[in-house]
Amino acid sequence: MKVQHVSFWFMVVLAGAAIAATGCRPSEVKPGDPSIETVATIAEYVIAKDELIQRLAQSIRPQRDSYNRPPEPVTAESVLREMLVEKAMILEGRALGYVEDESVATAIDRYRQRRLIQAFLNDYVQENVPVSQAEIDQKIEADPNMSSEQARLQVLQSKARPVLQSLYAELQTKFDLKKVERNFARAAQVHQRLLTQPVEPRGRTVFWITNQQIRTELGRDEREMVLATYTGGQFTLYDWFKALNEIAPPGRPKDLSTAAGVERLLDRGIEPVILAAEAVARGYDTKEELVRDIRAREDMAVLGKIRTEKYQEVPQPSDEQIQAYFEQNPEMFAREAVLKIDQIWCRDLEIAAQVRKALGDGAAFETVKASYSLKADEPARNAYASSEGVFWEDLWKGEPGDIVGPVRGFYENGIQWRVVQVLEKTPAEPRPYSDSVKNQVQSAMMAQRSKDHIERYGVSLLEKYPHEIYAERIQDIDPLAVTPIESNPTR
Repeated sequence: MKVQHVSFWFMVVLAGAAIAATGCRPSEVKPGDPSIETVATIAEYVIAKDELIQRLAQSIRPQRDSYNRPPEPVTAESVLREMLVEKAMILEGRALGYVEDESVATAIDRYRQRRLIQAFLNDYVQENVPVSQAEIDQKIEADPNMSSEQARLQVLQSKARPVLQSLYAELQTKFDLKKVERNFARAAQVHQRLLTQPVEPRGRTVFWITNQQIRTELGRDEREMVLATYTGGQFTLYDWFKALNEIAPPGRPKDLSTAAGVERLLDRGIEPVILAAEAVARGYDTKEELVRDIRAREDMAVLGKIRTEKYQEVPQPSDEQIQAYFEQNPEMFAREAVLKIDQIWCRDLEIAAQVRKALGDGAAFETVKASYSLKADEPARNAYASSEGVFWEDLWKGEPGDIVGPVRGFYENGIQWRVVQVLEKTPAEPRPYSDSVKNQVQSAMMAQRSKDHIERYGVSLLEKYPHEIYAERIQDIDPLAVTPIESNPTR
């Protein structure tokens, strides 16, 4: 058996090593943890206050689209209800067996495999590839601009590759990996058929084998054709095609209609299977963090599938309905109003008040901006209702030459105080009905219809699945709370 160099999984383990070194890991919510303040429950799901606040911060930001409409109020109550509906949809999807759906199961299996391999190889490298301080110092001496962590990873890379090559060679022997070469030519023929003779047209711009073809155009005997065996399992032609479709079409091998090409892709596809089998043998599949994360990924896949099905139930509007909707709501499809503004982002409300006073006393805007702004080099820019959201109304009150503020605005990942100078003001401009406008109207109608349909469905699900909201724990949440800035302490 040819030894593979595990290049892809080597990069995976380096990423894991970087995470382990920095201690940067995703936030975790553990049901039953006494440190978590619960704001709602539904069946076995718990929604924590921190989760709600994070989701609220995302929801308050405007979602830019191709039509104008006043932003809907975003409250802790409304967002919490959305989260409960999602949990109810997940419960319903699981009850309907969506976890076993082929497309969902394939995505989850791929995620599970990747997580198993990353955890296993990361630990293996940490235990078997020591990096000394002398080696790190030597790298930094050769390149003084390199950080200590960059140097450590470079040393790790140079030393870990042969260790991983040796590991994979051992695992091929341990799992008695054998190729079934007599099936390679037949596999090549099947590939050529799917590539050049699809049962259903793929579209004029699609020249590659799709996931849909793999699910529908392989016969049972073809799906189950064995290309390799190993202790505890086998690698079939179906697995081979799934490995193919993990490669972006431009990067797919060009020789897959030959037995040699089939074998090369088999080598690539079987590698993670063997590594994951070893991870399971070492008990990584029972680790609490992995089990929890796989469950969360299943939830998202089930939610995506049930949403897609619900959206497909929404009827398309007729041409007459589209035109009537436009005539009833012409302002939604006008050319958007625009303000050209310059702004001074301030550390807090007190600084913003000082900035406003300085400008009122006659100081030049650019001078004050250079002294106080958290983004002194930010140029003047255009602002729209679709980008400013709930803060647009405050800005639109200003006329060219006016100073507006202190007012709040979206700053990086939060909300911050600012003082704004209005430079130019262009009102919305109505547009006549046309084919391009028709497409926007249709999109707006479908978005609203889909939203209404999901809301009605959510009402029925919340009646089906008992839930509880702890209203007293969310009453103090302000969706427009200003995010404190830790940087630029002198401004």
